[in-house]
Amino acid sequence: MPQKYLSVDGVATLVHHRGPTTLPGHAPATSQGEVVICLHEAGDNANSYSALLDALAPAHSPLAFDRAGHGRSGSLDSAGSVDAMVAQLRGLASGFGLGRPVLVGEGLGAAVALAAAIAAPDWPKALILLGGAAAHFDGLDATVDELRRITSGKARRAFDNTGYAPDTPREVFQKAFAEWVRTDPRATLGDRIAQQGWDGRGRLGAVTCPVTIVVGEHEDAAARSTAEALAAALAQAKVVTLAGAGRHAVIETPAALAEIIDAVATSTEVTR
Repeated sequence: MPQKYLSVDGVATLVHHRGPTTLPGHAPATSQGEVVICLHEAGDNANSYSALLDALAPAHSPLAFDRAGHGRSGSLDSAGSVDAMVAQLRGLASGFGLGRPVLVGEGLGAAVALAAAIAAPDWPKALILLGGAAAHFDGLDATVDELRRITSGKARRAFDNTGYAPDTPREVFQKAFAEWVRTDPRATLGDRIAQQGWDGRGRLGAVTCPVTIVVGEHEDAAARSTAEALAAALAQAKVVTLAGAGRHAVIETPAALAEIIDAVATSTEVTR
């Protein structure tokens, strides 16, 4: 699996890509189709996107990277704010000379994608948001409190197996668990605090690119309502249902998700 490091603001950042490899520090080959940059969920890492990158690679140039403090990137701590995560994303794109990507974001990654489009409306070609994408995140107080207890040694970590489709195979849970244990809970705490502090309401009018919000067939009614509310606040947005998926489509149904991404990327192709 092709990987390489790039220093982003002094942090060694692991990038997963597909296609021919290149010299260290040089951009991977990105001439195939559209550049698709995948942004992982809180407490996760880019390896969760491996099957999705494989599915996208025949037609496009997909990338995913471990944010600071996650997976095999440097630092013990999360960037601490969504704006700082946007700066990491833009730093990586600039370092590799990547212009006008399609951004795919899950959960906190969706907030980063939205914030990037708010800050620079002409930069992303399109957004694909999933995993509970929202203009702001309520109900995280208990999660943050529990993570504080874990990082202070007062509680033990517990793998969250909720939000998956009812017929999810065992190997999907095994992969999710394997990726979950790679990230220090201190970084996950920083992620959740960043997520808790982010609020895009009142700024979504700045997003001018097409936005596709993906809701898994097995997500609850509240998730669909949240997605529809977000779509209504955006200039060019639609909600699509992904058959067979719960909230974790990236690892539950990567091939089907790739079809949605391909359709969006193809419809928004522009001359480089």
